[in-house]
Amino acid sequence: MSLLNFKVTIKSMKLLICFIGVSSLLLLVFCLYTTLNTPEKVIQPLLPSPDQQVISYELLRSQNAALVPEKYNEHEIKSRIIREKIKRLAGVGGPKNAELMSTPARRNRTIALNRNIQIFYYAPVHWYRLHPTVPSDRVVSRITENGSAVSFRPNDDQVINIAFYPKRALYNTTESIVREHFHDIQNCGIGTIVLVWHPAFNEGLLRAIFKMAAIHNLKVAIEILEYPERTIEGIRSNIKYFMDLFGKDQDSTLSYFRVLSKQKDLPIFYIRRAYQIADADWMRLLSRNGILTIRGTAYDAIVLAHIGTKEHKSVVRRGGFDGFYTYLPSNGANYASTWKNWSQLKKYGDTYKLMFVPTIGPGYYDRKKFSRSATTNHGINNIKRYRSNGQYYDVAWRTALKNNAQIITINSYNNWVDGTQIEAAIPVFGFRDYLPGPPEKYLDLTQSWIEEYVKYKLNSMARKTDAALGCYDFINNTIC
Repeated sequence: MSLLNFKVTIKSMKLLICFIGVSSLLLLVFCLYTTLNTPEKVIQPLLPSPDQQVISYELLRSQNAALVPEKYNEHEIKSRIIREKIKRLAGVGGPKNAELMSTPARRNRTIALNRNIQIFYYAPVHWYRLHPTVPSDRVVSRITENGSAVSFRPNDDQVINIAFYPKRALYNTTESIVREHFHDIQNCGIGTIVLVWHPAFNEGLLRAIFKMAAIHNLKVAIEILEYPERTIEGIRSNIKYFMDLFGKDQDSTLSYFRVLSKQKDLPIFYIRRAYQIADADWMRLLSRNGILTIRGTAYDAIVLAHIGTKEHKSVVRRGGFDGFYTYLPSNGANYASTWKNWSQLKKYGDTYKLMFVPTIGPGYYDRKKFSRSATTNHGINNIKRYRSNGQYYDVAWRTALKNNAQIITINSYNNWVDGTQIEAAIPVFGFRDYLPGPPEKYLDLTQSWIEEYVKYKLNSMARKTDAALGCYDFINNTIC
């Protein structure tokens, strides 16, 4: 081969390499463009046939669609969130987003308050944690309010402890704030507050909460948290304290339910992490012949145990509890919180005459970036769940209805630390938000689903005779 031919060959190879490089770049640009602009698949509504008895589109979908919640694709959700944020940054739909940020006209409640829908309420909210665990926590540090302006102080000692930013800003839990909160809750149709409580709870705030609950026609159930040296004697004293102070009859603000098997009205108490106390100790309190028993006394109550694993079911049965609740709203995080296991839990409860109370929520997103300790975080490490513009909340509600739950608990109204709140949130730099929905998106969703719950129960009752009605057909204030 001559020197000239060799030079021509090298030049041809260079041109070929350049052509391949340019082609690859164009292909990459095309792929990115199509990924960001390809619309999501639109699912056509499932229309009922003329002879079908259907209450609403949501219930029709819950009855006919195959529900496979364990395949909830968080990777797909993250990709969609990124696409939506890119569109917002590019100015797509600017006027629409501005309209969503304005205060919408809230729907008025059209149904009676429902005591069977119960929501966890936290007071006060712990907005800050004192010592940052990793340097990245200092990126969003303590917030100070100056009129409508929000400023960040990276060198402050305290670090923000929330992932979303409340519309009411970082409030102190005062009587006026509680009044606003309870107005929201009442307008959703929720009839019962589950107050998250421990013995160090401020008594003045406690009385203010019960006072506001009475004004808004709300009932208050109590969830007793774990606390240092919590014992059976201590829990009995806690139950006695609330019944002496706020209870004694069904007209009190303390939440009472009619128990058909006992022909009595009894208050509800939730026990967080009840499995930390031995079965034999619970039997002393909850069995009819226990040394410290409340059964058959003036302090008898409906006592529900928080469970997380399969093994905890036997703690509930042997300990003498009236039922159990799941508390954690993270699907798949543990056995009890996994939606596909709820039918098994419901069947177990029916077999041993125990109440199964599922807990649903709009998501779970805290600000912690470090690895969790399985011993202090419900026994699992990964509990974040994205809201996906309300879809996660919808599936949780649908699953609870499909399993014919009588009492449904919502986690939570204002647990901002865990990111499970339905309270109104606004977009603020450094925080997550409810866009493209309005700040009150999850309050409105909750109201809609409670209406569906009532319609579902009424539709079920309409198909049965009075003699065929079972425990799970009752709508309000009655259990077996």
